[in-house]
Amino acid sequence: MFEKLVAIEPVSLIPSAEEELHRYAKEVVLFRDVPGSDAEMVRRIGDADAVLLSYTSRMGKEVIAQCPNIRYIGMCCSLYSEESANVDIAYARTRGIQVLGIRDYGDRGVV
Repeated sequence: MFEKLVAIEPVSLIPSAEEELHRYAKEVVLFRDVPGSDAEMVRRIGDADAVLLSYTSRMGKEVIAQCPNIRYIGMCCSLYSEESANVDIAYARTRGIQVLGIRDYGDRGVV
C-alpha cells in the first residue's frame, strides 16, 4: 500500500475507479486541471510515493529528481515504447521507480 497517491492532472477515471484508488493508498489526491509548469507538477507531487498522469503532461528527469519519495508512476495513457513515453522511464528506473502504462490499448482496428 502506498502512503500517498497523487493524480497530477485529470486521468479520466470513472467514479468507481477513483474510489478503488483508496484500496491502494492511505491518502489519495486527484487534481482536476493540468499543471502549468514543472514547478507546479513538483508541488502537486510533494511527498507522494505514487503518481498518476495522463498523456497531457511530461514528467522528465528534472521533475522526478525533485520528488525523492516516488516509488510508482502510473501512466493513464498508452505506452507504446520507452522512447515515446511522456515519462523519463530510463531515469525512473535508475531511481528504482516502477513505471507502468497501458499497452495494446486501441491496437485492434474497428471495421
